[in-house]
Amino acid sequence: MLIIGGGTAGLTIANNLQKFFDVEVIEKSKFKKYPLIYKVPLLIGLLFRNKKTKYISKRNLVLSNGRHIPFFESNLLGGASTINGCVHMLGSELEWESILQKFNTNYSELLDSYDKLYSKNQKDSNKINLMPSSQNIIDELFLKTLNLKNIPSGDMNFSDSESCGPIFNTTRKYFRSSVLSFVKKKLFKLITNETVENILFDDNGKVTGVKTNLRTISSDYIILSGGVIGSCDMLLRAKKESSNLKNKFLNNLNIGSEIKDHTNLRINVLTKHNIGSLNEISNNFYKKLFLVFKHFSGKPNLMTGTGATSAAHLDLNNDGIIDTRIQIVQFSENGRHGSDGAFFGNKPGFSISITSINPESKGELKIDGLRNIVNPNFLSSKNDIELLKLALKYCIKLLRSEPISQHILKIEDEHSMENNDEKYIYSNIFSGHHLIGGAHDAINSNFEVHNTEGLYICDASIFSKYAASNIHSSVVLIADIFSKKFISNNL
Repeated sequence: MLIIGGGTAGLTIANNLQKFFDVEVIEKSKFKKYPLIYKVPLLIGLLFRNKKTKYISKRNLVLSNGRHIPFFESNLLGGASTINGCVHMLGSELEWESILQKFNTNYSELLDSYDKLYSKNQKDSNKINLMPSSQNIIDELFLKTLNLKNIPSGDMNFSDSESCGPIFNTTRKYFRSSVLSFVKKKLFKLITNETVENILFDDNGKVTGVKTNLRTISSDYIILSGGVIGSCDMLLRAKKESSNLKNKFLNNLNIGSEIKDHTNLRINVLTKHNIGSLNEISNNFYKKLFLVFKHFSGKPNLMTGTGATSAAHLDLNNDGIIDTRIQIVQFSENGRHGSDGAFFGNKPGFSISITSINPESKGELKIDGLRNIVNPNFLSSKNDIELLKLALKYCIKLLRSEPISQHILKIEDEHSMENNDEKYIYSNIFSGHHLIGGAHDAINSNFEVHNTEGLYICDASIFSKYAASNIHSSVVLIADIFSKKFISNNL
């Protein structure tokens, strides 16, 4: 059995199937790990700020107005799980039931997977560990102000009703926790620095193996787990070979269409007093040193997350379904990851991060020679823009409300947000780095590609909608659901 892609989904599947099958994982990246410094959750941001890093690839996505925004891909074993996914959430039971219905399973089965793979107990090994974020005065005021606006306190892992509370991060006491946390006893064979160029079939549509840049490998089963970009690219190239009669059954597959990505919109806020934000710490050597000392002394601190500390789930259009998540982020910046040439602001401050959970905008992925072109078509849906407008109004009103308003010096670009909100949105949104879709119409209830035998897909590309505002746990859990189904069907 070949698993193509050693990322979030691929390693979850390999870890589950290795006890029952002879498993090989092919990962195109050549790096199995990065330096220890990046394992501290907060310091993962250094990877994105280093323009010459070998561990992350950057491409530009283009908005309809021509603006370029950065999109980052992992060059590491473990994929996005090792560079992203620090903010954790399970999401909505309602959305999960809708997603799982296609695969003839249910939310109860998903919770079994969740309990098996995740733990809030820091002593548990072979699991992805979860820890609540450290809270400061701004978090306390943010949550208290929301409570006064009838948003109750709740568990931010779930999003079926309006609530607010501290964020959970995928971290242990000192270091990040990812899919690598439960891949301890590695029985599968791992092949790195090798790229799959084509999928091979016999005359009846049964897979026989793959052709890589180095050789041909035979296999009875192939599982594509390369993510939206990787899996769609491989299928589109196989489809392009449809002039070869052995690939004729791929002709009618719908691949690369209706891909989605979350947009991320920030509101930068300056405070009257120091709040311990990264704006203050980043420009002061002694404060940095103290933060590091605090972290490795085991005291609650910002280094156990990526800067986001508390959140709220909101139903802004009043249709009974949670549509927006807002988060407190303990810094203000221009762009994201210094993409506009600047990093943290030089005055005490924070930002509110806005994510519309299930955007309607859809784009496509297509191949152009040796390249692939990714276009999520951000903000192509008018409804997505209107929801972000509602979110801006809500957040500004929240920031003007007591008790949080007492600590605010200035809401940056407040005039622009109020008087030209659509321009502000187009000028300031960035990718959420949460691509889904593109292969969701190509598979049946067993995750097997239509008209083929032995070819499966399981990764973010099989989602047609979002279960949550972050896809890390969604991909891990669907990979576990797939594994159980595959074992049941093939043993």
